[in-house]
Amino acid sequence: MLVGIRAYNLISYIRNLKREHIILLCIFLLAVLFRFYNLGQTPLYFHQDEVMNGYVGRFVLLNGKDIYGNSWPLLYFNRFGDYPPILPMYLSGIATFIFGVNEFAVRFPSAFFGSLLIFPAFFLGKLIFQDFKTALFSSFIIAIFPWHIVLSRATAEGILGLTVFFVALLMILKGIKEKNRSLVLFSLIPFFITYFLYPSFRVLTPLALFPTPFLIGKNTKRIRAVLIGSFLIFTLLTLMIAFTTWGKGRFLQTSVFSNQDIAKSINISNAALSNDEGSNSVFIARVFHNKITGYFNILSSQYLSYFSTEFLFTKGGLPFRYNVPDQGLLYKTVFFLIIAAFLPTKKKINKSFFSYLIWLLLIAPIPAALTVDDVPNVHRAVFMILPLAFLAGLGLANLEDFLKYKYKSISLAIVIVMIALTFESTYFLHQYFAHEASVKSILRNGGDKELMLFLKNNKTSFSKVIMPVYDTLPLYYLFYTNDFNKSHAGQFGKNIVISKIGNVGFADSWCPSKTINAKNLPAKTLVIDDGAQCVDFGGLKKIKAITRKDGTVAFVLLAK
Repeated sequence: MLVGIRAYNLISYIRNLKREHIILLCIFLLAVLFRFYNLGQTPLYFHQDEVMNGYVGRFVLLNGKDIYGNSWPLLYFNRFGDYPPILPMYLSGIATFIFGVNEFAVRFPSAFFGSLLIFPAFFLGKLIFQDFKTALFSSFIIAIFPWHIVLSRATAEGILGLTVFFVALLMILKGIKEKNRSLVLFSLIPFFITYFLYPSFRVLTPLALFPTPFLIGKNTKRIRAVLIGSFLIFTLLTLMIAFTTWGKGRFLQTSVFSNQDIAKSINISNAALSNDEGSNSVFIARVFHNKITGYFNILSSQYLSYFSTEFLFTKGGLPFRYNVPDQGLLYKTVFFLIIAAFLPTKKKINKSFFSYLIWLLLIAPIPAALTVDDVPNVHRAVFMILPLAFLAGLGLANLEDFLKYKYKSISLAIVIVMIALTFESTYFLHQYFAHEASVKSILRNGGDKELMLFLKNNKTSFSKVIMPVYDTLPLYYLFYTNDFNKSHAGQFGKNIVISKIGNVGFADSWCPSKTINAKNLPAKTLVIDDGAQCVDFGGLKKIKAITRKDGTVAFVLLAK
């Protein structure tokens, strides 16, 4: 009886839903399908950043300390002077208590938050375009974006930040439109949270807040004062963090301005061009050939690379582990939809908000353009996804108006675009699920999991194990043996190195067989060498090779 009443209430609720909300729910379910299908197995291999997130997050939650012995870190976890935010690690750690210590659990937060982006995107689209259909189109585009799908399935912290950031944007723009000061003030909370999800938002937040005072109408001095104050507060916060050791750590490692090779290249180029001006043109040489112009050329080149068709539609970017074979970050159909966004339209678009959308697109690549590591970088430029999706959604709506021919109320433009997107998304999904593992085996630490499972299943067969300490192998071992013992806290050194865990020793070499004397090894000792870098095994015999899906050898297992 009770079940029947609940079923009736559910059916009544669904019937009372507006048509747009039912469609939005279907789009959300599509997004969930694309991000959660076979999530534990695809990507096939568990990247070292993923295992670090899952292990460190759960370790702290269990023991109240991180692996370096720091009690309840709130801001960061220092791996090798990069200081990544620890909040995403906590989220992955929490998921392991729900789903177990496995790949699915670690990837769950980014896949879940990636799916949730559909909702703030829809309501933000309605706010900008003042049309539910255009907002639905934009949400649909996000649901099937290859760029967003791949990052959502790969424990990318930027995906978490992106969803929270656009919740903040929705709140602040809605507050501006409705002249609701409380809503504007509450938007500062999610803006603040993004600072501790992904470092790029420490640059993007002040830039995004900068034009907001100009979006407000007359007779709203108090709200304008709040917006100006918010911009100043977050600018100050960004500067304060930038001067801390943990705030500037990763930027100094990847910044254009701290890269010695770039500085040397600029000096050599300026010297050559200055000499070419002649000895009587010292002033001209200083004006045109200096460090300012050198860095400007590099920064502008990197910035513009994020708007190239190669980056967006054909080849993709870096790190290569995020690439899908023969697939760009966006579907080629989206290219034409973005162009169509600028067709003349009769839609009552909020012009100031639409101008703000263009501003968001223009500032989106700035954090990525300031770095030289893995450029153009698909993760650091993750903020570009939503403005591009909005433009594509508007383009689809414009095409529907432009091609007015309909058959039984079905727009010809919608049919054509949906056929094209269906074909492209089918191709993308095939390339991703069928070929992702084989082309990225090495880049995603292929073989590490297989090695640890072999050791786990054969732990009684060996009295001692010696393996390399690099690429987070100690954490792989602890993760797959489900070892979160508090005694490990404080035993790790910088870059997650440790000398010993139980009967497993870690050598400061990819080829431990070369650094030890085989004659002095106790019986039943297993030595593990890297499969690519080690050739001479120092008198030890090869008993097993662990290979990746692409056929390359990950590790060679040796014994006396």
